Amino acid sequence: MIAVAASVSCSKPVSAARSCAPVSAAPAVNLLAGLCTWLAFAGVAHAADSHEFWPELNLFYGLTERTRLHVAGAYADGKESDVSSFDGAAYLDVSLKPIIRRDFHTEDWQRGRYLWTRIGYVRVFDVTNESGRVEAEDRGVVSFFGKAPLPAGVWLEARARADLRWIGDEYSTRYRLRAEATREFTVRERAVVPYVNFEWFYDTRYDGWARTLLMAGAEVTVNKHFRYEVYVAGQNDRLPSDESLIALGLVAKWYY
Repeated sequence: MIAVAASVSCSKPVSAARSCAPVSAAPAVNLLAGLCTWLAFAGVAHAADSHEFWPELNLFYGLTERTRLHVAGAYADGKESDVSSFDGAAYLDVSLKPIIRRDFHTEDWQRGRYLWTRIGYVRVFDVTNESGRVEAEDRGVVSFFGKAPLPAGVWLEARARADLRWIGDEYSTRYRLRAEATREFTVRERAVVPYVNFEWFYDTRYDGWARTLLMAGAEVTVNKHFRYEVYVAGQNDRLPSDESLIALGLVAKWYY
């Protein structure tokens, strides 16, 4: 089975004065090829039980300097259950002071904040519950983000997230901790941001750390309203059973 992920995002630019000329897709393609090679050498791809494609679309709309709306839609096979599923989400992002006053080439609300929070709602249409039945899931999401600069232009971001999950008539909570490192480069005067992150999942249904997720990819700026992201993900489930998958993700992002 093969899964691909794609995402698109849009938000009000930090600096509206910059122009928006096209940028080549070559940097992201070359990086993705390197990531696939790295995963293969690491033995992850060989050991995976399935190979997936996770496409995703994102729209960001700036309300004020400190708030924005985020609407997303995604399709995945194996990301949240053993079945193919579509999910839709709506979030409100709120920035906490201080705002980073640095000249990033990426015109992104998120990259200009040290601290911010996100609250929202997600509808997942097919999820496997504790009894093995396929149900729809209604999920409340609360997330907190913090970032700090490291040497050589690298940024470290930490995220703590709680998923409040109603799968059919069953309620559970899933806690997620993620650490991510990013660095911005310029290619033909446009921003390319490679990243790597690792996430741990604690699921109250099993009273344990049920999943880990490793992702590596890059975001490429096309213009001030559109960016795309390509990544490779390795997901390992420990509870309720040992399963693993490798996914190729493609994300489209629109910003207004």
